[in-house]
Amino acid sequence: MTTFEKSIQIAAPPEEVWTCLTHPDWIQKWWAALREYHYGSELHSGVGMTFVVEEKIGMGPLLKIRFEVTRWMKPEQIMFKMVSGTGAKSYEISWTLEPAEGGTSFNYMERLTLSNGFMDKVWARLGRRSGMGHIDGYLQNLKALAESRAAEAAQRETV
Repeated sequence: MTTFEKSIQIAAPPEEVWTCLTHPDWIQKWWAALREYHYGSELHSGVGMTFVVEEKIGMGPLLKIRFEVTRWMKPEQIMFKMVSGTGAKSYEISWTLEPAEGGTSFNYMERLTLSNGFMDKVWARLGRRSGMGHIDGYLQNLKALAESRAAEAAQRETV
C-alpha cells in the first residue's frame, strides 16, 4: 500500500472548493488523470453515493474503479473507498476542507494498493515520486479552478 498526503491553501471559501470537488463537470477539470467519471447510481450526493472512474497515472495501469462515499460532511469532508474495479486491490481517498484566513485549507489523503503484488511494490518504491507529482498537479488545478470561481462570484456581487 502506498499512502499519499498533501495540504494546500486555496484562496476561496470552503463552499466554493466543495462545489469543485462534488460536481462532475468541475471534477474533470482538475483531476487530470481521469479518463471517465460518471455516477454509479441515482444518488448524486451523500453517504452511499457511488461513482465510476477510469484513471491513468503516468506509466501506471489503467484503473477502472467504482467508489462509494463513506463520509459526506458538507463542506468539511468527503471520504470514499473502492467497492469494485480493476487495477487496484484497495483504494481510499479523503478530502478535508477547513476554513482558513483568506480561504480554505485543503487536505488530500490517498491510500492505494495495486492488484498486482509485484507492481504494488514497484509503485510503492518508484512510483511514489510520480504519484506525488500528479497529486501536486491535481491540487494546483483545483486551487486555480476554485480561486477563479470565487473571483467570478465576487465580481458578480460587486455589479
